[in-house]
Amino acid sequence: MIVANWKANGDIKKNYLWCETFQNLLDKSSFNYVGISPSHIHFHQLNTFFKETNVMIGMQDIYIEGGAITGSISAEMASADGCSFCLVGHSERREIFNEDGNLISKKISSLLKNNIKPILCIGESFEEHKAGNTRDKLKSQIIESIPKSYVLNELIIAYEPIWAIGSGRTPEAEEVNSIHEFIKDVVQSATANNIVPKVLYGGSVNDINASDFFDEDSIDGALVGGASLDANIFANIVNIYKRLKKI
Repeated sequence: MIVANWKANGDIKKNYLWCETFQNLLDKSSFNYVGISPSHIHFHQLNTFFKETNVMIGMQDIYIEGGAITGSISAEMASADGCSFCLVGHSERREIFNEDGNLISKKISSLLKNNIKPILCIGESFEEHKAGNTRDKLKSQIIESIPKSYVLNELIIAYEPIWAIGSGRTPEAEEVNSIHEFIKDVVQSATANNIVPKVLYGGSVNDINASDFFDEDSIDGALVGGASLDANIFANIVNIYKRLKKI
């Protein structure tokens, strides 16, 4: 799966041009493994545009409940509007909004109750990376975030080293593949039904380095930030994925 995370970007006119360009650069079979997370206010626009395709449109975040929570969107509201998946635990949510594993776990539970596929984002800081603590950090994030009371079938992990997001710095593809293998093992051990999740890589992915990552067996796709704002680049990434994974 290749997921575009637009963050707080886009407007009605630019979004429409992006969608038209992107649609014209791919064959219909490629839509089967594409997800797009626009801003909340642009969700309906993209969901309407791609309604006759298999492109999945998701949310960048939800809150655990509705009601008197000003500025938030509940999983129930997202589901009613046709949301397919939702990012949770992104490093920007953890850092800027002080979200911890307990809250993220509740968000995942709420998504599962409303039949929305969670994409759990995990990643280490540069200091943790340099100190050799990457695996310990990722394991703790996974254990803290996975709800204990659910049999999980609909869970995707996105590994995003914080130091690589938007920095232009990327770890070696072989190193990422090894980390993905570790993540799969941890999730398998931590879940009641021993699932082996799909694991996406995120962190300065573009159409130049995408082939290095997709050549690796345990890298199952990508969560693409800045590069996804250019429809041509994002389409190139999707086409590279399709070619190398032979889907």
